[in-house]
Amino acid sequence: MSNTGNSTSQGIVISHVVRFWLYLLFEVPSIICSIFVLGHLLFHRALRHAIYNHIIILLLFLNLIVQLTDIPWILNYNRLDRVSPATNAFCMTWVFIDEALSITTIILFAWATIERHILIFHDQWVSTRIKRIFIHYFPIGFLSLYCFCYSLVVILFPPCENIFDYMLVVCGYPLCYYNNSLVAIWDVVVNHIIPAIVIILCSATLLGRILYEKKHMHQPIRWRRHRKMTIQLLSISILYLILDIPAILLKFAYLCGVSKNIGADFMLYAKFFTYYTYLLFPFVCASSLPNLKKKIKRIFPCCRRHTHAIVPEVFHMSQKTDRRLARGPIHVY
Repeated sequence: MSNTGNSTSQGIVISHVVRFWLYLLFEVPSIICSIFVLGHLLFHRALRHAIYNHIIILLLFLNLIVQLTDIPWILNYNRLDRVSPATNAFCMTWVFIDEALSITTIILFAWATIERHILIFHDQWVSTRIKRIFIHYFPIGFLSLYCFCYSLVVILFPPCENIFDYMLVVCGYPLCYYNNSLVAIWDVVVNHIIPAIVIILCSATLLGRILYEKKHMHQPIRWRRHRKMTIQLLSISILYLILDIPAILLKFAYLCGVSKNIGADFMLYAKFFTYYTYLLFPFVCASSLPNLKKKIKRIFPCCRRHTHAIVPEVFHMSQKTDRRLARGPIHVY
């Protein structure tokens, strides 16, 4: 993700070879899972039209782009111990994808945590086409457009000259615009801190509201109807909380004047493991999708459990035995 800068490459004790395999072992299964889950959502009509799946589909698509571009470039860097191809155009492309998709995914997911409250507790807000346009489609389009335009301006058309370092991952990102204090504050606060706070608060309050209604208002039907939607959101939130948000909060502390020597070792590894958000995201989505297990069992027969039915056995008696039983009981002395 963004800000995988100089210190990560220079200070982390994990060798480039180990880093390469730590990413690769998850990269291939993760791509397969992304394609499978996207196909499941897009080709299943009910799931495709369910509005609570729209952001998940978009996030999976963006996640797949990172898996096919950003992470393979990091793998290539760890394999060669340098950026290849060593050109300004490639570095600009790499930084743009890394930064643009990083802030887009976390901002869109932050909106998803807000939207889950609307879909579960205020579903009348999206009961008509006009309401869905303003409450559902417009925020997704506006936030996506903002992330693209912001990244386009500060990365491709910066007010300063970028200097790339081909011996550092992501060409030595962050770039020169980060030297501008106003831009740096906007990037950290608006693009990272606020979405992180929204994710934490909305996920916690959603779980609290669900448990409260289930216990005090006796509404098990609402819980059963929205269980998958809630579990999916909370699972993704936990993924962000563990892998992504700690590094964001530490960067905010640095921005507030905390010495970068505090938590420096933690930051090195936090930056490295933030990419596992992309690698694990498809598996978290797959675990909460309805009927996915049945589909996997149909595609892969080896996953089915073979059960043996117990059938009552019929014994056939001879005619002689039938006549003896008809006369009466047989006494044995």
